[in-house]
Amino acid sequence: MGNPSLFKIIMKYSILTIGDEICIGQIINGNAAEIASVMTSIGYSSYMHSIVPDDRELITDEIKRLLLKSEVLIMTGGLGPTHDDITKSVLCDFFEDDLVLHQDTLQHLQKWFKSRNRNMSEMNKAQALIPSKSTALRNRVGTAPGILFSHDGKYILAMPGVPAEMKDILVNEFVPLAIKFFNENSGNVQIYRTIKTSGIFESDLAELIGSPDSFPDGVKLAFLPSAGTVRLRIGANAGSKSEAEKLIDEMNQLIIDKAGQYIFGYDNDSLQQFVGHILRTKSKSLAVAESCTGGLLGALITEVPGSSEYFTGGVISYSNEMKMKLLNVDKSTLETFGAVSEQTACEMALGVRMKCNTDIGISITGVAGPDGGTENKPVGTVFIAYSDEEKTYAVKCHFGKDRNMNRERAAVKALEILRKELS
Repeated sequence: MGNPSLFKIIMKYSILTIGDEICIGQIINGNAAEIASVMTSIGYSSYMHSIVPDDRELITDEIKRLLLKSEVLIMTGGLGPTHDDITKSVLCDFFEDDLVLHQDTLQHLQKWFKSRNRNMSEMNKAQALIPSKSTALRNRVGTAPGILFSHDGKYILAMPGVPAEMKDILVNEFVPLAIKFFNENSGNVQIYRTIKTSGIFESDLAELIGSPDSFPDGVKLAFLPSAGTVRLRIGANAGSKSEAEKLIDEMNQLIIDKAGQYIFGYDNDSLQQFVGHILRTKSKSLAVAESCTGGLLGALITEVPGSSEYFTGGVISYSNEMKMKLLNVDKSTLETFGAVSEQTACEMALGVRMKCNTDIGISITGVAGPDGGTENKPVGTVFIAYSDEEKTYAVKCHFGKDRNMNRERAAVKALEILRKELS
């Protein structure tokens, strides 16, 4: 007999999102991102993401096309009770099947409507009809069950498009089946780890890390820049999870050795979490003064649960009057140097620190755009100041011309300054 592992394959998944609302841009396809993240985390490789409108022929054609290259096809959308929800009907035609009443789903629907003091119509009852060749996957959040086919050694899963319902079915019902299916059929594992960095540009980071020729065999590295940070996604391909994890660890250490000073976390870690952890550990308190960011820095800081332990609050001093009244910025400073200046930024940071009686104050003032720039201070000019008991200083930044990006970059840069000062 031959070695069974020789007949195992790289397990690929595809995502088929159904709905006119996605195609015309009314709704962002967040479901695909959620599904991709989950499937990748358990070892599957992505083949393709596809979006089609509520059209029988197009849906059928995409199912055929994606199944040619995928071991798992995951579909979302079109399982509701209205006339435009055609996914079940298309699947019945595709698998030459008929709808049958699924008693467990019917009982779930009856309880669901009763608990909400609502009458269940015949249209709602139709959601308990599923193709006879499929398996119903329980929906704990809503009404339409997931529908799972096992066909020619492949899985085809259809789920509702409502994000909370989709996630519930995916994580609680399908993932255990997908893991078992993967373990039984795959001879190849692909896993990822994301390293989070800040305070360095993508090109400079790439130069520090060096050529891919120095990477371990089977490892890929992707650079994913965003406002003020760069994510490094390490991907490893190997015959087992332990082998892939070993490759990931080797590449991770290589990056630490060459660029460790810029790393603040991994995977879902955020810069505000990192800063908050240090503030909490060092028992330091923080207040912020914001002009052009309009509270965005404070919003980022308070995203972290427990941030009240170190963050006392902030001042949004958009006008010169509020800078003087709330932060004690000197009128002559504003008249001589302007609201967007090193001097004003420093007085704002010092003022908010004194006003809120904190260990640290940080401020942001700038020209976010699209108007308001001058030859000396064009759109994208931002001053970020830091103040503690020992020093107060400001950093001048030159961002781009996009208002929203300028505000986001300024807030992230402020967090980066905090990280450097606290580390």
